[in-house]
Amino acid sequence: MSLIQQALEKTSRANETRTTNPAPAPKTYARDPMGAVLERELRQVQQKYAHRRSLYWKVALGVVFVGLAGVLALVGIHSKNAAPLRTEAKAMPQTPVKIFSGYLYRLTGITNIRGKAIAVINNRLVGIGDTLNGRAIVTAIGNGEVRLDIQGKELKLTL
Repeated sequence: MSLIQQALEKTSRANETRTTNPAPAPKTYARDPMGAVLERELRQVQQKYAHRRSLYWKVALGVVFVGLAGVLALVGIHSKNAAPLRTEAKAMPQTPVKIFSGYLYRLTGITNIRGKAIAVINNRLVGIGDTLNGRAIVTAIGNGEVRLDIQGKELKLTL
């Protein structure tokens, strides 16, 4: 036989052994049968905790948004309530009343303490019968008004 024929026969025998007996691919669980089970369980636990983490984030963001909405609502309510008070204060300025005696009288408040009417005039608490500056006598205190008698003339102060 010639060398070429021998080489061809050798090659054909090698091809026959490769096609007839394919080498099996090594399986992961063939080396470690518990490894595949543990790997599967680990993957399930990771998925479970990933879902739980995303749920926690969603709940936390929801709580933050609800809190923010509550704060904005309170600020909105406060500003709505405060705005009319400011406009009322501008609409009704409390200016002192200057009368012929030369004194200024400013009524800033009226209240009722233990059945006795009290007024605040020029930052002083006065009742019926009290005098202001030695000239004005408080004659009446009513709802939103105070009457003064100044040298025989009556003056009405209103809130």
